[in-house]
Amino acid sequence: MTPPTTYRSRSTRLVASLAVIAAAILGASVLVILWVLGTASSDMDRAQNAGQTQLVGAILKTNQDGIVSAVADYTSWEQLYNYLKGPRNPKWETDVLGPYLHETFGTDAVFIVSRTGRLAYSYSVHEPATARDAPLAPAMLQRLAQGAFSAKDQRKGISGIISLDGLPAMVAAGPVVPTSEAGPAQIRAAQFVLIEAQELDVKTIDALGRKYGISDLKIDRSQGPGIQLMDPMQRPSGFRLSWMASANGRQLFDQVLPAVLLVSFIAALAFVGLGFTWWRTLNHLKEGERRVLAAELDTMRAQAHAAEETSRSKSAFIANMSHELRTPLNAILGFSEVLQAETFGPMPKGKYREYIGDIHTSGKHLLRLVNDILQLSKIDADKMETELGSISAHEAIASSLRVVRILAAKRNIRIRVHRDSASPQIIADKNVLGQILLNVLSNAVKFSNEGGLVEIHCAHAADRCVIRVSDRGCGIPAETLAQLGKPFVQAEGAFARKYQGTGLGLAISFRLAQMMGASLAIDSIEGDGTTATLTLRLANPEAEIRAA
Repeated sequence: MTPPTTYRSRSTRLVASLAVIAAAILGASVLVILWVLGTASSDMDRAQNAGQTQLVGAILKTNQDGIVSAVADYTSWEQLYNYLKGPRNPKWETDVLGPYLHETFGTDAVFIVSRTGRLAYSYSVHEPATARDAPLAPAMLQRLAQGAFSAKDQRKGISGIISLDGLPAMVAAGPVVPTSEAGPAQIRAAQFVLIEAQELDVKTIDALGRKYGISDLKIDRSQGPGIQLMDPMQRPSGFRLSWMASANGRQLFDQVLPAVLLVSFIAALAFVGLGFTWWRTLNHLKEGERRVLAAELDTMRAQAHAAEETSRSKSAFIANMSHELRTPLNAILGFSEVLQAETFGPMPKGKYREYIGDIHTSGKHLLRLVNDILQLSKIDADKMETELGSISAHEAIASSLRVVRILAAKRNIRIRVHRDSASPQIIADKNVLGQILLNVLSNAVKFSNEGGLVEIHCAHAADRCVIRVSDRGCGIPAETLAQLGKPFVQAEGAFARKYQGTGLGLAISFRLAQMMGASLAIDSIEGDGTTATLTLRLANPEAEIRAA
């Protein structure tokens, strides 16, 4: 006889192993959730930053296109062309040219440079308009003029970012040719280039950022992240446009993190409750072992009494486990339903609602798993009782079909029933048979291809009634088929799983069939479908079968 200390040692090791496994599963689950949230938030920030980059580029191009359009409009102006050919007109310079462009279009500087490099006209918001005949234009303006004269599209001219008096400025330049003389030869023979500039000071850039929702938009000579600005010759201008990167994903992660930690804490409490139940049950088992040892040394009557105590302790274990698991699960389901119903106020849109739905769905799945485990334990402990009687096979099939047809309709699955006009009377427990048929039929529907066909054959021969359920779905691999009937073995095979399941449905069905004196067999070819065959006893093989 094994000493009680050996039982206690084994029980302690079992509890310790289960505790470590539970803690590892819980910890891994929390880490995976946090990793998924962190990755999603980072991806969100990257996507938003990419979108901001595109938006800033579009803003820059829009403003640049505006000044290019203004230059194109004025270079084809007859009055400007005639002014450059004729004598100086100070009033026209003040009322129509530089100051007018500044007041109307926000242009901060206007220059006209001849093909020889002479500065024919100069205006800036910082100094009055002047027209000069002799002085050469600054080297930077001469380069802009030469670039406009030699541009591929001289009508459009050139544009970009330059440093104007130490400040970044957006410029555009184009040759001056009136509309009446705007042919290719006249454009190539143009003698003057009009240059317009718009300063990009801190105030202007900040206003653009506020207008388009870009935080801390600025232009400077830094080398950090942002957009490198190009000069009219498409070379780096030395200026960079930068802004504050989006952190909405990180903020969402910080908001969701408390909810994740709360759910993790609740799950941890559930594991602690289960561990406490195991510890208390083991104490009962230890006490029962001591009583068994005392009874064996004393009398046979004491042995029977100790065995009875042990049996009660095992029953208490199942009852306690059921209570300790279902109570926190019901709490999780209840609280998640309250959040979904928005009983205490509206929930924020987005990931909050998705995660609450995931919590509720996972809780229901875990509760079904607990119920299946308890039923399987009850069967294995011979605590499951059946009430056998004579029932109609056709009625049992029809009752199960009423439930399964809902799932079949959602997936456009057709169900065809082949049966004789007369219904066999079989020996079975009505509820148990319904559970077996429901498990087999739901599997056939779930694992059928969209729009597929499920066939049910019901026939009798000799003293047996045979019900076959066939589908043309994914089938089951040979190595998995050999393991069916064992708890937690999934039957979906090589296809990706589309439905949650405990892997206990078929295991329970095999055992329930045996309890009724029936048999269940599964035949399948991977990729070609599955057939489940349920063989039951006829109620009275010698009697005439009742008409359906």
